[in-house]
Amino acid sequence: MKRSYKDLIKGLTSNDRVCLSKLISFIESDSSYIFKIMNSVKKIPNRVYTLGITGPPGAGKSTLTNQIIKKFRSSNLKVGVIAIDPSSPFTGGAVLGDRVRMQEHSLDNDVFIRSVGSRGDLGGLSSSTSSIIKLFDIFGMDIVIIETVGVGQTELDIIKISDSVLVTLVPEAGDGIQAMKAGLMEIGDLFVVNKADRGGADKLAREIDYMCSLKHDSSLYKTKVLTAEAENGIGIDELIQEIFAFREYEESNGLLLKKRNKRKVSELNAMIDKRLRNELEKTQETATFKELMDKLENGLLEPEILVEKIINLIKKNN
Repeated sequence: MKRSYKDLIKGLTSNDRVCLSKLISFIESDSSYIFKIMNSVKKIPNRVYTLGITGPPGAGKSTLTNQIIKKFRSSNLKVGVIAIDPSSPFTGGAVLGDRVRMQEHSLDNDVFIRSVGSRGDLGGLSSSTSSIIKLFDIFGMDIVIIETVGVGQTELDIIKISDSVLVTLVPEAGDGIQAMKAGLMEIGDLFVVNKADRGGADKLAREIDYMCSLKHDSSLYKTKVLTAEAENGIGIDELIQEIFAFREYEESNGLLLKKRNKRKVSELNAMIDKRLRNELEKTQETATFKELMDKLENGLLEPEILVEKIINLIKKNN
């Protein structure tokens, strides 16, 4: 039976996974759909904690994410996962590689894993990611893990939507200088050198630790650099402890709230842009807009004049 929009919203607030999945699909197909959802929900809890996991391709991010999910669940935390996959060149959808690696959690009702296509976004994220986080928050998740697509220098947008960022590297990534050049040094709150059974892991960890000491004020939280073997579950307990320690530090000093409020300003700009684009797309379908474009192409209107007319047209249609 097809559920009404009202039923979907009710299901979202009462932990119905099918409703959550359908609403995420709506947002993926039309990112402006989040405005309708927000107008239907009385209040967003703003309770969920977001952990971004990023790093170059082949660093073992998915395996590490899988181990982190296990540890969070052992503490009875409800976990949502947004796995940003490369988009299929045929459908534009996610390739779903990350979800396959986390298959063991598929029967756990307190874990919800969603693979999302990057759709060519260069920040390593999907444009719908922040909206999906809101849905997870309303749904009642405690933690949301965002695993980026792994595109190297461009996947820095993770800092814009995460409460903490975990950067995963491997010895083959090269020395610490190369890691810093990739831009990841600037966004990491915690670093993990994965596949530590390979040669050069300890050396890379020391170099990253040294560079972290150079870029941080001594009065601030000291960025931790850990080694791990995610495939074998080695070093995961220490990693979870550091994630909780960093969260506690930022909460106790008011830094987490400050970070989130600052993030809302960036989110507002993105939302305004998204809403205006949506309104413009609707306006472009009108006969008046097409007439104005014909005049522009025939030299009867200048672009500056047309801009004002388009703005007025958008106002009129609203």
